[in-house]
Amino acid sequence: MDPVRKYLARYAEPQVNAYTVSQSYRHALVIPAYDESVSAIWHLLEAAKDNDALLIVVVNVPTNASIKQVEATSALLKYYAEQSIEHLLMIDCVSTPLPRRQGVGLARKIGCDIALNMHVEGLIESPWIYTTDADAVLPDNYFTHPLGDGGAHVFAHRHMSDDLAMQSAVHLYDRHMAYYIAGLDYAGSRYAYPTLGSTIAVHANTYAQVRGFPKRNAAEDFYLLNKVAKVSKVQFTPKVCITLEARLSKRVPFGTGPALRKIIEGESPYLSYNFHAFRALKTTITALNKFADTGSLEISPNLFDIISSLGWEARATKFVQGYKSAQRKRVVHDWFDALRTLQFMHHAAEHFPNKPLLETMETLPESVLETINRHLPRDIRHK
Repeated sequence: MDPVRKYLARYAEPQVNAYTVSQSYRHALVIPAYDESVSAIWHLLEAAKDNDALLIVVVNVPTNASIKQVEATSALLKYYAEQSIEHLLMIDCVSTPLPRRQGVGLARKIGCDIALNMHVEGLIESPWIYTTDADAVLPDNYFTHPLGDGGAHVFAHRHMSDDLAMQSAVHLYDRHMAYYIAGLDYAGSRYAYPTLGSTIAVHANTYAQVRGFPKRNAAEDFYLLNKVAKVSKVQFTPKVCITLEARLSKRVPFGTGPALRKIIEGESPYLSYNFHAFRALKTTITALNKFADTGSLEISPNLFDIISSLGWEARATKFVQGYKSAQRKRVVHDWFDALRTLQFMHHAAEHFPNKPLLETMETLPESVLETINRHLPRDIRHK
């Protein structure tokens, strides 16, 4: 059994057998819709019609949704369910709410599972499954930019808001995220890519290989790409730029919305990583690469303490005894993945406290600034 059919048979959500369409489409675009207005998806529907795409909208509420949120989401579902609109498939996850701890991750998984099943059945031509959010405005080349034959792509994005305080906050947050990616790239991490659920396209074979979106109420994008990076390649694609509305969302416990609220309500200046922490990460990754070749780890006591807190000592003997050097590098960096890298940075902050972001950017190496600028819209790049 090929991996895709195996995934559909064993790991796909039951909704894949409950929804189908009467005609075929070129592309599939999946969005979760929770507490959105009726008009929220009109622009995405127009983009789907213009590009022969099927818009799969997973209309959902979690079990802990408020009455107001349920009413708004139900209104969205009812409005479109009463119409027969070509290029639109509405998935009802309101009648049976989603477990609150699975939320948006399960919603994305349901929609992408349906898209995958339709691809296998010949109803969706492209093997690429696109997923975004209701607040996204797609560029003209969103569906036409060539993506290759595997892995995942993360498209560029820009946040927009008519509110000056919000716009200022989101510019800071985007700089912070671009700085994190640039720092990982400087350190030699293979996990140096953005993680934003509204900007992802994943190949059908890769999606099945990693068993789909994790069923989590937040960071489902982070954990999906973390899995993809271990079996294929995650590529940042700057030539496709999605416009997103900057919103103070409370629908998830962390992510862009909660981060913006923290910036607006918090004290200035905005703090971000100390660049010395990325230097420590670079030293650690270099030591792990050497360990893969020699089976011996040469690293300072402070850095050893950090990776030990991440479970290194429980794995090191197995890495030496169970793998030859050619295989060892892969399994070591599968272990020191995006999550442990992030945890490493949090521990490193105890030695190198966070500093004001804008102050840090004035002292960064030119190569790091160039990487930051590649991930930012032109109008907010560091001069």
